Amino acid sequence: MEPLNTVDEKKKRKRSAILNAAIKLYSENGFVETTVASIAKEAGVSFGTVFTYFESKESLYESAILEPLKEIKPYFMEIEQRFKGAPFKIVKEMIDCHVQLFSMRSEFLRLIQQVLARPDRFPNLFKELDDFVDEFTDCIHPVIVEGHKLGYFYGESPALIAESYLSLLNGLRLTFIDEHTSLLWKNITIQALRLFGPFPNKQGGI
Repeated sequence: MEPLNTVDEKKKRKRSAILNAAIKLYSENGFVETTVASIAKEAGVSFGTVFTYFESKESLYESAILEPLKEIKPYFMEIEQRFKGAPFKIVKEMIDCHVQLFSMRSEFLRLIQQVLARPDRFPNLFKELDDFVDEFTDCIHPVIVEGHKLGYFYGESPALIAESYLSLLNGLRLTFIDEHTSLLWKNITIQALRLFGPFPNKQGGI
């Protein structure tokens, strides 16, 4: 009999393989066109094994979106804990982190776009994404307000700035197909920073 920890690790790897296959195929073909059989084949498991780890095709789709979302969430909700310094420095470091993160997650971004395009089809998932936006806005709000007071950022609505920034991130992989190592992403961080409106005479400018 195999040790329990070895069995658990095998189960985790198998589940992860199924989830990654689902993310890949759902992002490429959409929910309707993707079959459980094709996911099983991509993951290298039997058809029935998929249902050992996920109750249904729908629950697998939800996991394909919610689990990566949970993984990246701390990078958006723990802003002042993760990025230190004056508002300009916090936002600059945050943007560098987010752009790098999303440049490597093209499949996940395509899944997000599927949900955002069909809120009536995926109401629960849409609410999760909508709540994500609200939470991020709440977290970045004090940083933007403080940056505005110090003359770093525009005096626009912090919510509008935050939502515009997330819209840019969401659309990255719909517009650009470059590898995450491309210098293009450095230019994207500059454009993202300009959404916050740092002035040239502050912190050395952009």
